[in-house]
Amino acid sequence: MITKVEALSFLKEHQPMPSDTKVTEEEMKRYEEVRTFFIKNPDEQCVSLFLNSFGGKDGLGIYQMVEDVIIMYDKEIVLPCILHAFNNSHKGVKYWCIQIAANFPDESLLLPLADFLKSEDQDIKIAAIISIAQLALNHIKVYEILKILKENIEHIIDKETKEFAIEVLEDIQNNI
Repeated sequence: MITKVEALSFLKEHQPMPSDTKVTEEEMKRYEEVRTFFIKNPDEQCVSLFLNSFGGKDGLGIYQMVEDVIIMYDKEIVLPCILHAFNNSHKGVKYWCIQIAANFPDESLLLPLADFLKSEDQDIKIAAIISIAQLALNHIKVYEILKILKENIEHIIDKETKEFAIEVLEDIQNNI
């Protein structure tokens, strides 16, 4: 059984985790143990640490489950951590924080998410589109979002990403 001190220490030592190609099975087992610990023993100290721990594509299937920990906390705790993590240089951190941001729709996310629409990385761009759509679905700056999406669609080169962005734009327009 892991202790709170050990769990926090592990996360502090893994900012971020190694990439999926370099992470060991033992590290991922420990990461899952830490994740499970904080589901059973909530402590807001873990929020920022988890948000900055994403080291690769999917953490061998575990990263998507970190959301289960983060959504236990109020947006007043989570949003500052997400906004800070958006500045992390690691792609995995940015990608997963953009994904998680969809669960915490708030006006403060709009401009940072809009910046991610300019990313060369299609995964980051798609995650940003999804999170921005969640803002609109929650009636947050809908007309500003429509303008941002329209402006950015012109610059999307990847066909699938562009089609997805157009579909999202149309869905938002149909729900006004």
